[in-house]
Amino acid sequence: MKQLMMLIIKPPRSSCFVLLALLSVFSLPCPAKLSLDFALKTAFPEDPYADDGQSFRVLCYHDARDNLRDSFQTWPERWALETSTLIEQFEWLRENGYHMVSLDAILAARNGGARLPSKPVLLTFDDGYLSMYTRVFPLLKLFNYPAVIGLVGEWLEESKEGKVFYGNHWIPRSNFVTWPQVREMAASGLVEVASHSHSLHKGEISNPQGSLPSSAITRIYNPQTKHYETDAEYVARLRADLAKNSELIAHETGKKPRAMIWPYGAYNMLVVQAAQAEGMPIVMTLEAGSNTPDQPLTRVRRNMLVFHDKVSDLKRDLLQPASYDGIEQPLSRIVAIDLDRLYDPNPVKQEKNVGDLMERIHQLRINTVYLRALADLDHDGNADTAFFPNRHLPVRADLFNRVAWQLLTRAANPTETFYVYAWLPVNGFELPSGRTTSRQVIKEIYEDAAKNAPRISGLLLGDDNNSNALAGNDLTASTQELIAAFKVHQPYAFTARLVPAFIDKGDIAVAPAFASLLKQYDFVTVSIPLVGDSSDETENKLEALTDKVAQIPGALNSTTFLIHTTAGSERNSSEHLATQLRLLQQNGARNFGYYPDQVTHEHPAFAVIQPILSLHTNPGIKP
Repeated sequence: MKQLMMLIIKPPRSSCFVLLALLSVFSLPCPAKLSLDFALKTAFPEDPYADDGQSFRVLCYHDARDNLRDSFQTWPERWALETSTLIEQFEWLRENGYHMVSLDAILAARNGGARLPSKPVLLTFDDGYLSMYTRVFPLLKLFNYPAVIGLVGEWLEESKEGKVFYGNHWIPRSNFVTWPQVREMAASGLVEVASHSHSLHKGEISNPQGSLPSSAITRIYNPQTKHYETDAEYVARLRADLAKNSELIAHETGKKPRAMIWPYGAYNMLVVQAAQAEGMPIVMTLEAGSNTPDQPLTRVRRNMLVFHDKVSDLKRDLLQPASYDGIEQPLSRIVAIDLDRLYDPNPVKQEKNVGDLMERIHQLRINTVYLRALADLDHDGNADTAFFPNRHLPVRADLFNRVAWQLLTRAANPTETFYVYAWLPVNGFELPSGRTTSRQVIKEIYEDAAKNAPRISGLLLGDDNNSNALAGNDLTASTQELIAAFKVHQPYAFTARLVPAFIDKGDIAVAPAFASLLKQYDFVTVSIPLVGDSSDETENKLEALTDKVAQIPGALNSTTFLIHTTAGSERNSSEHLATQLRLLQQNGARNFGYYPDQVTHEHPAFAVIQPILSLHTNPGIKP
């Protein structure tokens, strides 16, 4: 009893009465034991945006459960939190000077009105679980915390069977709030209702192999007609769904939602425009970081809490930089893949190749894959075939979408971030029938690659015929134009520029324009031939290369080194590759990998390459 009383905010002398009221009226059972191994008054580093009057953080919660781990036996849900953990977090926020704010307060501050209080935080709860009413709402009233709830209209509808389709299975409708409960929460003034779509919280078929990325960002593929949803059909479907949910919420609560929360955090700029057109100017994502004044409310960043998150994780979330914006960069272990090496005219054999690759990547325990989405079938140095539907190049197979989605759902460790990059050339294209390549054509190829892929993490620009074309105003403008076209459909993507290493007085070096490129892209990837052998001469060359990069302040954090492997499957070539990767790391490289992986030939040899490449066996350190 004494332990639970510690969680009551500033308890009055009649704290026993408050505690009894909490337990009886709000039905919050007292756990047998609560772990309070943290100090409620915790030293906390300064957030540079905490007191500017406009910046704010957003926390994303889902379900709250008692006896959480026991509940996983019947309904496993990674996004659920133990009720006692939620109480601990709410109390810690208050004791450490954080102020929960409403959307009204945020909008007022952005429009020149009253400044936000120090350390402002917006609480959001997605999906509309019943616990929002039975567990969370009582806590909001107790702490006087405002919050936003995102509702999926389809899940709140009554059905004859008493079930709704959630994820990929049927669950009881009773697991979600009812409309009378929603109206009560909204009437309290503490809870604002947002749209979480009517029926976009699911996957849709996106390719002939049957992958199911999020409905909100998928151009649906019809297996019967072999038809891909057009841009017009896609936008019309989105707007119809958003309009339906807004009308439903307005009918039940008397007020249309002004905020849209994207299922799975998956969005693009077309869906943002659709939400705005349907009267929702506030759009929330699952990108982490602070919402500074330069961050538009059409892309509100949120940090998501999961089942094992404690107060220490909450503290981390409240300091996390936005998209690793120069403060921190993700440590990268990279395998680059030619989709042409997976292709087979026999769909069964091709699918086996894909499956073998997924197992290999999963066992390697890396975190980054570069996918070459185009192929050069006639080996003349120009891309002439695509692995995604597009307007200009022949499609060998819709393989980019399939492999990217399999990497994200099968190869990745579900508790860690996994990065998949689309690898596209900047200017090396060969169109059929002698057609002329133009900047507009290339831009449209980039657009098609982005729109026909599931949510991926980055864009690698490179593989040009003219390896010296690394700088200059024309090329810079061209690449930035391509990036902008890509980011219409993949707005969260990192950017990386692939540049070749070159020989400078016998040493491998980076181009003179290297420092300039580091300012233009999130990463610069240096492509290195597998040179020499494992002799002292090779070691000296790689040391000279990393030294050149290290001379630029902070460059090793945003430089990746990609070694080009030799052909074949000889063990000595695999050992040679592992040796050179190890030399790079010993000389300060923190991001490195190889190209290409040849899974069908089991090269490089798994047992040789895994110890140096795996982030689990070789996590490395940040310089």
